[in-house]
Amino acid sequence: MRIRLVVIVCVAVILAPVALVHGLLRESLPQLDGELTHMGVVAPVSIDRDERGIPTIQAANRVDLAYGTGFVHGQDRYFQMDLLRRLAAGELSELFGETALEQDRKARIFRFRNVARESLRLASPEQRAVLEAYARGVNAGLSGLHSRPWEYWLLASMPAQWKPEDTILVSLAMWWDLQYGDFDREIVRQELNARLGGPECESGWKCGLGFLYPARTAWDAPNSAASATPAADNRSAPVPPPEVLDVRGAGSVAQAAARFSGSRYSSGIGSNNWAVAGRLTATGSALVANDMHLSQRVPPTWYRARLRIAGSSMQPPLDLNGVTLPGAPVLVAGSNGHIAWGFTNSYGDWIHVAHVACSALSEREMQTTAGAVPLNVQQEQIRVRGRPTVIFPVLSGPAGVLYEGRPQKRSCWFVRWLAQQPGATNMNLMALERATSVAQALAAAPGMGIPEQNLVVGDQAGHVAWTIAGRIPVGTGVGRTNGSAPWTTVETHPRIVDPPVGRVWSANARATDDETQEAAIGGDVASVGAGYDLGARARQIRDDLLSIQGGATPAQMLRIQLDDRAVFLTRWRALLLSLLDAGSVRDQPLRTEFRRLVSEWNARASVDAVGYRLVRAYRDQTEEAVWEMLLGALGITHDEQTGVPDQFESALWQLVTEKPMHMLSARYSSWQEFLLSQVDATITQLKEDCRDLAHCTWGARRPVRIRHPLSRALPFLAGLLDMPTVELPGDHDMPRVQDGPIGASERFAVSPGHEELGYLELPGGQSGHPLSAYYRSGFQDWARGKPTPFLPGSSQHRLTLRAE
Repeated sequence: MRIRLVVIVCVAVILAPVALVHGLLRESLPQLDGELTHMGVVAPVSIDRDERGIPTIQAANRVDLAYGTGFVHGQDRYFQMDLLRRLAAGELSELFGETALEQDRKARIFRFRNVARESLRLASPEQRAVLEAYARGVNAGLSGLHSRPWEYWLLASMPAQWKPEDTILVSLAMWWDLQYGDFDREIVRQELNARLGGPECESGWKCGLGFLYPARTAWDAPNSAASATPAADNRSAPVPPPEVLDVRGAGSVAQAAARFSGSRYSSGIGSNNWAVAGRLTATGSALVANDMHLSQRVPPTWYRARLRIAGSSMQPPLDLNGVTLPGAPVLVAGSNGHIAWGFTNSYGDWIHVAHVACSALSEREMQTTAGAVPLNVQQEQIRVRGRPTVIFPVLSGPAGVLYEGRPQKRSCWFVRWLAQQPGATNMNLMALERATSVAQALAAAPGMGIPEQNLVVGDQAGHVAWTIAGRIPVGTGVGRTNGSAPWTTVETHPRIVDPPVGRVWSANARATDDETQEAAIGGDVASVGAGYDLGARARQIRDDLLSIQGGATPAQMLRIQLDDRAVFLTRWRALLLSLLDAGSVRDQPLRTEFRRLVSEWNARASVDAVGYRLVRAYRDQTEEAVWEMLLGALGITHDEQTGVPDQFESALWQLVTEKPMHMLSARYSSWQEFLLSQVDATITQLKEDCRDLAHCTWGARRPVRIRHPLSRALPFLAGLLDMPTVELPGDHDMPRVQDGPIGASERFAVSPGHEELGYLELPGGQSGHPLSAYYRSGFQDWARGKPTPFLPGSSQHRLTLRAE
């Protein structure tokens, strides 16, 4: 009896804290039913949630609709919103302490909170009213929880109130996610340009640079406004002669370069979208598909919502369906019943990087060969949790803000970014809410203040178009980023409308073959590649679309989004099989096994594919080795390197097929020896991961682990916080992009006016609370490629916000 009592007491001691924590966490779940009285609304706002937790928010006017959107965002996703604004503002250290200080320093040089305040000041009265109502709604949603969001309990912090300017910061966080990596890539390009030999061709770029950074490649599949015939292949630039780049003659310099460990797949920021004209669809309306690829986390980047205004004699009805970004009161992508739209990152010239040979650096001046150059300093205060406030000087000069200063190497890099211009970020995306035609959407695109995106749009009448959504400065010089250049207008903005082929598409590659439009996007780097992704994915999408002759349906769009055929790697497989001939595999059992598995591949990036993994690993190994040779020959060391340029495949293929000896390191007697050595290196690498080559499946290479930002610090809670770990098909350079957590952050296809036929998938649920029934809802459909209805289902819960 005594033992039994002791056991009961011990269990109670253990379970009581668990029950207390569980109860405390449940207190931060939102109320789903009933009525609440709010001073922030003029008329009642209803919030209906379906079985997946997707809200339909209905209000009498746009301001109240923004309030209701802020309310649900604040209750379901406040921590996510907080991280986004803090990322852009450089204020993460206030929440996480010293571990985030380096990231905050990187962000603070752009002084984005000041930019956000000025952008808010420039907003129209209507936009400011919407942002202010949204902020009130967020704070009401936050205060309406019976307990602070659970993340703040774990961090022993209190959430700070939302401000209207914070929504601009959320947009600037997307600028960061999509464009910040361009600075390091541009520094490497300029280093290469400075060290290459030979003459200059355009805008100060060496002619030989066009080989390493081609403006056009044989993989390109741009939209054509002039012809229904797919664009012809483009000739690649010739291999530079020895006087431009002599790898073999570099000798020990090439061998002294540090081992390169990056890859062109490191960023993973990309997307697909396309539209099919109404004359080729089953409904007669245009059919728009979009899947935006991002590094995924828990909760998902996007938040599904239906935003409605019933309409009255004073205003027409509004019915928006699609994805919102927590932190902002607008529909990012989806449909309004008249038009549907989606985005992909444009990879244009939106930054400026300038090198100054500096010998000394202080907060007041920089010493150069031309003498002292005065510098401006702005002292930024970074609050660090648990530590004294850090005073961080932001230095700037005539060429922009100091990005990297290494006077010991006589190297200072200054940068400018369009994101620093208050007029480049605004709320004009709201114009798409009321657009009823492609023409109206195109008229709005040049004024949209978002990170420049490929916008694909279609309307109920069947029209389709591609354009750039975002502000583009006129010209190619320094004024492009310093705010002195005017913006393009509706007449000068890039666009393609209703091409004869009846389809438009975008996959981060070169989207247009019009040289004037290319120059607008590419600026002064248009001639040496504007940073576009390789066109292989866009070409596969184009060919998939052209195979549909009529009656296109959303189901066919999903099949294209899930297309994992290995079109891009086919020629690499053929090269491998040719390389591994009888002489190369003789007395080489591992090479023999490697060849057998490659020959038996199923030509897909499927989970169980072995041959595909081997070919992909060989191609990547070869690319890295060649890039290392080239940079090593120019004396560019490890700390100056970044990922391989996205379009380097063109140069790589020329080198491994044409085999010019002056482009091969002296450590190899022939290209045959080099290519076989990469087979052996690939085998060694794979055997470190797999017990034998036959078990090296593609799915096991990088299982999909979509994690919560706090789960790494709390591994004992990872099972509760993270999405289930799964193996999924897909890769880069094919429509189904998947590489670990990098993949489709959403998938949808919809015809405006026929939303009930569409689908919309997210890699996770609506709620950011692990105890919510809506935390994982939708994940399995996304993982399996099962279409989830585009429209929310019937109401399971209703909460009404009533005016006092």
